[in-house]
Amino acid sequence: MPCDLLAKEKTLKLASWGPTKHYIAVARKEWINEVNAACVGKIKIQDYPGGQLYGPKQMHMAVAKGSIDIGVILQPAMMAMVPMLQGVYLPFSFNSLEEVGKAYSGESLQIIEKALEKKRIKLIYTSYLDGVQFFSNKKNILTIDDFKGMRVLSASPMVTKIFTKLGAAPDTSTPQTEHYMALKRGVSDAMANSVTGGYFQKSHEVAPYVTKINLSFGTIFVCMNIDKWNGLPKEVQDIMLSSGKKKSAYTKTVAKGWEQNFSTAMVKEGAKVIQISTEEREKIKSISQEVWQEWAQKYGKDAQRLLELNTL
Repeated sequence: MPCDLLAKEKTLKLASWGPTKHYIAVARKEWINEVNAACVGKIKIQDYPGGQLYGPKQMHMAVAKGSIDIGVILQPAMMAMVPMLQGVYLPFSFNSLEEVGKAYSGESLQIIEKALEKKRIKLIYTSYLDGVQFFSNKKNILTIDDFKGMRVLSASPMVTKIFTKLGAAPDTSTPQTEHYMALKRGVSDAMANSVTGGYFQKSHEVAPYVTKINLSFGTIFVCMNIDKWNGLPKEVQDIMLSSGKKKSAYTKTVAKGWEQNFSTAMVKEGAKVIQISTEEREKIKSISQEVWQEWAQKYGKDAQRLLELNTL
């Protein structure tokens, strides 16, 4: 039901980044339109796309400080600020997007929301990306022994620790913007990337051996400054959350379709795409558990509970 009309409509600025034709951006535009239509006269969300106001590296701080009303936040970029987010981004813990979706529900979601709100951020809804896979210019990964000696480009401290335990040689010194050339020149042997991201970034051109290992699943949040959120009427909040829930489910479905489509496209362009066996991935998962435990012990009871909830 539309919100009751007020004498003056309040404009909320939303800062976004990334391509406007991406399915997450398309779903977000629909969310904006739905909320604006239902809340005409009360609030109007105005989108500032393409990084006009803030990019993914600055967005979480801008939302927390109230420099922007609503922001589109890349979840992995915010883990230093909100370490509890690692609990829904544990490398090799989640086998599928369905499992990741469960991590953003129930008690697990409550812990994440509490951690975000301590940083002055309200999570409105989550968008899902396809899984992070392994791109190599040497060979596909058939067994965990194939990781040994691999010079792997890595930006995540936890992933770096796990690759080290697998016998690889992680390189954390190369900026992500230089990964393509590092692989092309043979300075590095492999990198982690999603199928969709890898296709558009041409990763398969320089690392055509693609092994699906579901290392992790990134997400993108639509968030609001907590003080500005608390200043909204409850009926507006309910509409924003209800519409966001539908868009969240939509992105999860589309993410799986995009991964399949771009896997097929990579193969047509000469890449060799395989799925690591369940047995070998379970070995990687077992090796990863020690690193997960170190993280949970460092960050306390909520982290330990997230580990219990999301690694069953």
